[in-house]
Amino acid sequence: MAPLTRRTLLAGAAGLTAALAGCSGRGGSGGSTRTAPRDGDADGPTSGSTTDPATLLVRVDADRPPIWLAESDGDDRPTQAQFERWRDSIVVDGDARADRISVADTVDGDRVASFLAATDFDAETVFVDLGEVRACFELALCRIGWSATEISTDYARRSRPYTEHCAVDEWVIEARFVRIPDALDADDVHSYSSSIGTGVCDPQPDHAAAGDDQPTATATGTGTPTSGSGGEQ
Repeated sequence: MAPLTRRTLLAGAAGLTAALAGCSGRGGSGGSTRTAPRDGDADGPTSGSTTDPATLLVRVDADRPPIWLAESDGDDRPTQAQFERWRDSIVVDGDARADRISVADTVDGDRVASFLAATDFDAETVFVDLGEVRACFELALCRIGWSATEISTDYARRSRPYTEHCAVDEWVIEARFVRIPDALDADDVHSYSSSIGTGVCDPQPDHAAAGDDQPTATATGTGTPTSGSGGEQ
């Protein structure tokens, strides 16, 4: 079955554009802080962070990314050989880019299309954060920070309910759509970082949003920082 793009899915998703908060139940932009743009341009992106963004979580058992940015000449889904214990990121800054979002058949494409359609790209940006997690665990987003050129995330890793069957040596993919309450330019964002701790999200001093000295939420316990320059596929 051919993978579906957002443009195709929107035809059947008109009734699903109610606000989506994903599996975490998050749906607002509370707990957010914002500062003036670094370059002084009042119309440009600010630096900021939020601990409660609107999110949509896709969790699937797959051997390669179930969400990807299609090229104009084809779908170009990454192959299995390209990825092993990986993380990937996509910045969606407008309808044209949203139309290039493609999903595998195992993904509920209507929910993805509805989440993107409900985004006001004049004032908001969607950040898609993908990565592998052990099947017996799940990630909780504690915080997302951003500036005109970088995006950072903090996660807490927690055990899945004991009623959920899993094997310790199995991995699944979590793809999280996060709505940033600021209009970023995807071409300007070239730095991504992510930390994964254990336990729960607790208020801690912010350490990643430039110019933001307000308290926010990070994961307690040991952390595994990851970083990169992106890697849209």
